[in-house]
Amino acid sequence: MTDAQHSSIPVWGMVLTPFTPTGAVDHVSLARHVSALVADGVQGLIALGVIAEPIALTRAERGQVLDTVLEHAQGRPVVATVMSLDHDDRRLDLRDVVAPRRDHLQAVMVPVSSSHADVVVRDLKDTYQNTTLPLWLQDYPMPTGIHIGLSDLLRVLAAVPEVAAVKCEAPPTFWRIHKLAAAQSNLTLLSGMGGANLVEDLVAGARVVACGISRPRVLVDAAAAWDVGDLASARAHLGRIAGLIGLETQPGTSVAVRKEHWRRRGIISSATVRPPQLPYPEFLSALSTEFGYSNDH
Repeated sequence: MTDAQHSSIPVWGMVLTPFTPTGAVDHVSLARHVSALVADGVQGLIALGVIAEPIALTRAERGQVLDTVLEHAQGRPVVATVMSLDHDDRRLDLRDVVAPRRDHLQAVMVPVSSSHADVVVRDLKDTYQNTTLPLWLQDYPMPTGIHIGLSDLLRVLAAVPEVAAVKCEAPPTFWRIHKLAAAQSNLTLLSGMGGANLVEDLVAGARVVACGISRPRVLVDAAAAWDVGDLASARAHLGRIAGLIGLETQPGTSVAVRKEHWRRRGIISSATVRPPQLPYPEFLSALSTEFGYSNDH
């Protein structure tokens, strides 16, 4: 048995935004969700990321969500995400959502904003100037439609030393991680994608795991096993939930499916999502039950 609590490979929980059945932000469920992530062994929390449906929230709601995450983090470090690609909109989020809470945050994460290095450098420098927080850069083309070449990404990182970490979700993730680790040895590289490529990413050089699936404890245990050199156990942990990861990471329904599973765990009260997310496909109910989520709540 590995000691997940003392693993040098920390797992950070990606925080959802629960809604009531009528679509209002459910802060009671959000508090339970954050507490459950902590109880499942995550060592940090990432708020307002893609799975938090930030574009469906008002700016005031984003601030309120961040306040609830900070209030219930139980001492775990919190990173705030600003997902907007619009320059003016991002600045408003930095001013109104992030800056007032800067003293309670470890970093601010923003997505790659352009395929052109000079634009990304400009935006990152602007983000730092408006927050003075360490920067995390999310390289995730799927939700943004923006792909940056490796050579351009390396130019960005060389020009902006305030970037402390990169969340590596541009496929093939392990190839990108390996190249970045070789070029930037002091950079913290995060494995994401629901844990689907966790072992490959760790082998390639990732040293942090971002977890948005509904079974974070499994990723915590897999990372801890890998940390002590038990590759077989790490692979076995992931193998037990490979089907679940596939179900929970399908674009379009991923947020609703994860919410339904958290609801069935008794953590949040509703699986409601806001557009453009699609609702939970009820025809998958028996499959969710098969994955260990009985519909008793």
